[in-house]
Amino acid sequence: MSHKIRLGPIAIFLTVIAAVLATLAMLTVATSRADATLAARFAKVTSLRYELETDGNRFLQQIDSSLRSGGPLELPEGAEQLENGNVQYSIEKEGYTLDVEVAVFPEADSYEVVDWKISKIWKGADPFENLWPGF
Repeated sequence: MSHKIRLGPIAIFLTVIAAVLATLAMLTVATSRADATLAARFAKVTSLRYELETDGNRFLQQIDSSLRSGGPLELPEGAEQLENGNVQYSIEKEGYTLDVEVAVFPEADSYEVVDWKISKIWKGADPFENLWPGF
């Protein structure tokens, strides 16, 4: 008894398997490159946010040492006193800004952080610029 082996269906099956594996390999490479790009971008932003946090803490140290010296409050460079008596400090780095507002109590040689905000500076076009203004 002789058995004939048909190679046609096996060849088609192997071709489909090879195409699927090639597609999955390409998707894996593309995804890993995208992940690496996003990880690098996230690392840069995180590093920048930590730098801003360090600058803000340095500002608080300067306020603290000025209060502990017993003399009049000396504002660090870049800080300004607001109308309500609070001290505001803003610093900008690479498209991000840190805004700190501190309530100062000279009689008690203390301060309280009222506002601490890191935000992205938006420099894009206004998305509502061409919105219908109404009647």
